[in-house]
Amino acid sequence: MTSFGVPRDAFERRTRWLGGLAVFLMATTPLLGYLAPKQFAAVLSLVGLLAAPGLFRARPPVLPLFALALLVLWSLISLSWTPALPDPAKLKKFGAVESFTAIKLFLQLGLYGSAVVMLGQMSTRSARLAARVMLVSAGLLAVVTCIDGLLHAPIYQAVRKASGDPIRPDLAMVKVSMGTYPLVLLLWPCVRVLQASGIKGRRLLIAALFVLILIGAHVTGADAPVAALLLGGLTWLAVRLTGKPFARALIPIVSALFIFAPIIVLWGVQSGAFTWLHALVPPSWDHRLNIWAFAAERILVHPMRGWGIDASRTFGLAIPLHTHNAPLQIWLELGAFGAAMAAAFFAWILYGVLGWIERDRRDGAMAAAVVVSYLVVGALSFGVWQEWWLALGALAAIACGVAQKTGASPG
Repeated sequence: MTSFGVPRDAFERRTRWLGGLAVFLMATTPLLGYLAPKQFAAVLSLVGLLAAPGLFRARPPVLPLFALALLVLWSLISLSWTPALPDPAKLKKFGAVESFTAIKLFLQLGLYGSAVVMLGQMSTRSARLAARVMLVSAGLLAVVTCIDGLLHAPIYQAVRKASGDPIRPDLAMVKVSMGTYPLVLLLWPCVRVLQASGIKGRRLLIAALFVLILIGAHVTGADAPVAALLLGGLTWLAVRLTGKPFARALIPIVSALFIFAPIIVLWGVQSGAFTWLHALVPPSWDHRLNIWAFAAERILVHPMRGWGIDASRTFGLAIPLHTHNAPLQIWLELGAFGAAMAAAFFAWILYGVLGWIERDRRDGAMAAAVVVSYLVVGALSFGVWQEWWLALGALAAIACGVAQKTGASPG
């Protein structure tokens, strides 16, 4: 037996390193998700760096990476007009790159991209082992997050106290909720792995994992993961039932959300829909509505070029750090060109999902659900450039590849 002209034994040996990196990545997920989610960026960077030597033999997906490369290039160009430009003299100091988001994006594209491309070259045997570790890790994180959330975070508080850094109970609940974000992305790859397994009661395990994540997100006040779970679940079900038609419909819908985000918000303000929503939603969502309305108005000032990378941080209390909405933040900072590149990237990703559906509808349902879950969280929480959140996107892509290879294997 051969694989693309390479003897299978040699191919398996060649991917042991990649399989080891994938196992390491999945094994660290519970610890990072529960105690240090921001360190996902460091771990993905390390994995990408260690996997990079094999890039010379790999065939990366050109079109999606090209769109991201253009987006990063435009962010670098926008440094010439952004009001958030750090002092260039800081670049002389070690570690000062942390102040330059555009430079970090360039490095992350290379490192995270390396991790995704190279771990996608794993053999089925390596992927199968990584899949088992992913299942155990996701299950462990879901159980701990749910239990600690239900008990109002005594475990997390005890860990912080033991480390000499005590934390208030309310802040501890917020920290525990962070574990639900990687979980809503890993859920669907785990579902696919369980579907392909011979485990008795796998449907019960799938339901239990879903419920644990849902309860954990709800009791810790993480609204975005709850929304991502529900909309991701509806997407998964729709693709399972209809196949390509629903996935095809997602391409213009997602593209339109990026292209027309400011217009949608401005229409909501002018039509009175935002006024109606202000009277219904809780304070955190009321604050989001104000941020979105302000951001949409600022976008009209520089609609083509944007205000420049990280400009969201310069509007004071009107926009605390970021817009809590990925399309609006990209529009505000990188203008129409940036929004077009983001739309193109996700359109190409969803177009690739169609190919997965053609081979196995279960794979397509998994991938579509992960994309929708990532977009939902991005539309409601976090800054679009936060390195740990971008790292979770890379982790989700790797998890989908692992699950797809496992699902395609016999047994």
